[in-house]
Amino acid sequence: MLSKEAFSREDLAGFDYQGQRVRLVGPQTGIWRVKAFSEAAISIVTAYVPEGGRRPYEDAVGVDGMLRYKWRGTNPKTADNVWLRSAMQLQLPLVWFMGIGYRDGSKTQEFVPQFPVWLVAEEPEEQQFVVSIDESQKYVGNSASAEVIEISRRYNERIVRTRHHQPLFRAAVLHAYQRRCAICKLPFAELLDAAHIKSDAEGGAAVVTNGLALCKIHHGAFDNNIIGITPDYRVKVRESVLATFDGPTLQHSIKEMDGELLRQLPHSRNSRPDRDLLAERYVRFLAAQ
Repeated sequence: MLSKEAFSREDLAGFDYQGQRVRLVGPQTGIWRVKAFSEAAISIVTAYVPEGGRRPYEDAVGVDGMLRYKWRGTNPKTADNVWLRSAMQLQLPLVWFMGIGYRDGSKTQEFVPQFPVWLVAEEPEEQQFVVSIDESQKYVGNSASAEVIEISRRYNERIVRTRHHQPLFRAAVLHAYQRRCAICKLPFAELLDAAHIKSDAEGGAAVVTNGLALCKIHHGAFDNNIIGITPDYRVKVRESVLATFDGPTLQHSIKEMDGELLRQLPHSRNSRPDRDLLAERYVRFLAAQ
C-alpha cells in the first residue's frame, strides 16, 4: 500500500494489486502499461528538471487552457504512443506522476501522483495529446465559435491552476524544504503552506524559487507584513509588533525571530528563494511599517 507523499520509480515498482505485484511506472520511460491487464497505458510521467533546465519532452498548456502531454518521439506508431491512443479511445483514467525534486542526498527523482486524468484529444501536428484533469473540462477544438473557445479557455485555466499548478507548487516547495518551516523548522506538513514570494495575482510564477515553506503562523505574518525576509535570508519583524507584549506565542513565535537567518533552506542552491523577488517583497514590508 502506498502511503507516502512522494515516490521514486523504485517505490512504484511493486504495487500490490489483487495479489499481484504490479509496476506503476517504467524503470526509465514516461509512458507505461501493464501487459497482463491491458493494451492501454495506465500512467504517464513528467520528469523533474531543476529550474533553468529543459525537459526532453516539454509538456505545456495549450491556448485553450488545457494541459498537453507529448508523444514519445515523432512516430505515431511507436508502442508508447499507441498505448496512449488506446487509453484515449477507451476513455480510461490515467495516473500522471509529476517530478518534484531529488531524494535528499541523491539523484533519485521523486514524483507526486495526480489521479485521475484523461486523454481527450490528439494533436498529431504537435505530436501530443490533450489532457483533462477534471471531468468537467471540455475540449472544444478550433471549430467552435470564438466566444465558446474563450469561455472554455477561462474555465480550463482556472481548473488547471487550482487542481494542477497549485498542488504541484505546494508539493515541490515542501519537498525542497524537507517539509519544515523556513523560519522555525516546524516539521509537521499538515501545518505548512507553500507561500508565494510574488503572488499569482502579481504574475508570480509557480516555481520553487518563488516559494517558501512556512507554518500557518509565519505564512500569515509574512502575507500581512508582520514579518519580512531580506534578500540575504534574514527575518525582520515589524517595529510596532516588537513593541507589543502579549503572551508567549507572540514572544517566541514572532518577536524572537527578529534578526534570525532562515533556519531551513533547500539543499540545492537552484531551489533557494530568489533574492531579487525577496528584495522586491521586502520593499513592501518596509513601506508597511
